[in-house]
Amino acid sequence: MKIEKILEEELASIKPSDDEIKKLNKIANNFINSIKKYKLKAQIGGSLAKGTLIKKKKKQDIDIFVIFDYSEDILNLEKILKKIKLFGKLKKIHGSRDYFQIECDDVILEIIPVVKNNDPELAENVTDVSLRHVNYVKNKIQKNPKITNEIRLSKIFCQAQKCYGAESYIKGFSGYSLEVLTIYFGGFLKFLKGISKKRIIDPEKYFQNEKEILRELNSSKIQGPVILIDPTYKFRNITAGLSEETFEKFLKSAKSFLKSPSIDLFIEKKIDLDELKNFAQKNNSRLIGLNLTTNRQEGDIAGSKMKKFFDFFARELQRKQQEVLIKEFEYNNGKTAAGYLVVKEKTEIEIRGPSLGLEEAVRNFSKSKKEIFKKGGYVWTKEKISVEKVFEQVKKLEKEMDVKVGMKNI
Repeated sequence: MKIEKILEEELASIKPSDDEIKKLNKIANNFINSIKKYKLKAQIGGSLAKGTLIKKKKKQDIDIFVIFDYSEDILNLEKILKKIKLFGKLKKIHGSRDYFQIECDDVILEIIPVVKNNDPELAENVTDVSLRHVNYVKNKIQKNPKITNEIRLSKIFCQAQKCYGAESYIKGFSGYSLEVLTIYFGGFLKFLKGISKKRIIDPEKYFQNEKEILRELNSSKIQGPVILIDPTYKFRNITAGLSEETFEKFLKSAKSFLKSPSIDLFIEKKIDLDELKNFAQKNNSRLIGLNLTTNRQEGDIAGSKMKKFFDFFARELQRKQQEVLIKEFEYNNGKTAAGYLVVKEKTEIEIRGPSLGLEEAVRNFSKSKKEIFKKGGYVWTKEKISVEKVFEQVKKLEKEMDVKVGMKNI
C-alpha cells in the first residue's frame, strides 16, 4: 500500500467527526458556565482547543483551564467543585500543582488551575504557560489548517510506539512538543525524517546559533537527546523530559516506517511473550518477568515509582555484568505493572580490586576474598552470581521505593 493511502486510512480512523467535536465542546462549555456563577473564569485548553484532538477508543479527555489572578485563590477551587452539580465523579490528582478530574461514561474533564501571568519567566508552575501554548498552536494552524491532520499523525504514531507522554515512566514527547515539531518541520513525514538529522531546534529563532543555545540554557535543560526551544519562552527546552532510551526507540520506529510504510506501526502492540521467549531461546538467554505493585496514586506517580524500580533492577544486573538484551515495561494505569527482561546470564564474574602498587589496599582486599589473582596491574577476585542473587539484593529496597515486586522465570 502506498504511503499516502496508509496516512489517509489512518486519519479516517483517528480524526473525530464534527458531531463528536460539538458534543465535547458542549460538555466543556456546560461546565464552564456552571462555575461562572462563582466568579471563576475558565476556558477550554489542550488538543480540543487547538483542533488537534485524536479520537480515543476509551475515554476522551478534555482540558479545562480555570484561570486565577493569584495562586492563593486556587485553594477555593475544590470547595466550589464540591458545591456544583457534576455529571460524574470528582477526583483530586496530586502533582506539582494539584488538579481535578470529573469522570463519566466516555469523557474525563481535567480541571487544571492556572495563574495568569504576563512573563513566562515568572510563572510559578509549568501549567501557567499552557495558555500561551494553546494560542501559539492555534495561530500556526490558522495560517496552515492542513497541519492539524499532520499533528494527529505524529501523535498517534508516537503513541503506538510508546514514545508519547511526558510522564516519568514514559519519558517521551509531550503533546505540545509534537505539535511544535510537526509545525516546524512542516508535516508528519518531514518530522520523521528531519528529527534524526537536526537535534537542536529553535522554531522562533530566539538565538543566533546552536552554540548560543548551549551556552545560554541551564545545563539541566540540555542533557537530553533533543533540544527544542519553546516558541513561547526562549529559556525552556520542551523536550527536556525525553530520555535517550525512548528517543532511540522512536528513531528505530521512524526509520522502519519510512523504509517499509505500514498501518500496523500506528497500532499500539502489547508485549508478545511468545516472541520474547523465542528470542531468549535463540540467544541462549533467560526471560525474566517482574510483577510490580504500589500503593501510590494511580497515574504518573504510581507508574514512575514502578518504572524506577524496574530500571534500577536492570542497571544492577548490568553492573553485575549480566547482559540485558531486551527490556520491556508495561504500566496498566492502575497500581500494577509488569516488566520483562531478556538476560544473557553469567554465573561467575571477575571483580577488579586495587592497583598492585597499593600494597596495604591489596592486603585488605585479599583478606576478605577466598581467591585472588593478578591481571593488568591490578588484583582481582571471582564472584559467583545469578539473576536471583541480584534480585534478592534489589528486593531489600522495596519499602524504601514504595514498591512490591515478585520475579518469575518465563
